[in-house]
Amino acid sequence: MTAPAAVHARGRALDKKRAALAVLLPAAVLLALTTRPWATGASGDVLSQAVTQVSGSAAAPGVVGLLAVCVVALLGLMTGGRVIRAVSAIVLVLASLGALVMTVLVALRPVATVAEAVARELGRTTAPAATGSTTAWAWLGVVAALLLVVGATLTAASSRSWAGLSSRYERGQKPASGPRGEVRTTWDELSDGRDPTLDNDSDET
Repeated sequence: MTAPAAVHARGRALDKKRAALAVLLPAAVLLALTTRPWATGASGDVLSQAVTQVSGSAAAPGVVGLLAVCVVALLGLMTGGRVIRAVSAIVLVLASLGALVMTVLVALRPVATVAEAVARELGRTTAPAATGSTTAWAWLGVVAALLLVVGATLTAASSRSWAGLSSRYERGQKPASGPRGEVRTTWDELSDGRDPTLDNDSDET
């Protein structure tokens, strides 16, 4: 890649703040939409003839879990090293695609959604005959899931240019190196007849 092309690619990449918004905002909207009815209809069963409204969380319970996976994967992208970012990027994109597929299936299959909800309500293994229609909330959920996929894809592509956490977040100090560059431990100091605690006391004084 030439220098102008590399600069242009970096210009299109999202920074961490914008990437977080690109993922968290549609994920939050989709999560809120799962509380709304995605399908409405009625069953011909004599035990359940009333109008049935099926919420998004009931129609596609896996969506909520996949949204949680997206958040965890985003956290790995923000704080992890190169390998963790690569794995988190794949998980983020796959989880967002899974949420989109589940949402689209509910929107395209309202009759089956209502029938399955009635079967669960009656405790049956087979779904009864039913009528159903998709609500506007379901289609809004499809739009939110699609935006989540776009945001996850852009975030995954942009994460290749990100850096991990600064070294100030690492706990403790690195052990001193030996004459050949090998790491010296407290056990090595004791084996040489030195008391490392005395060195710490002298440093404090």
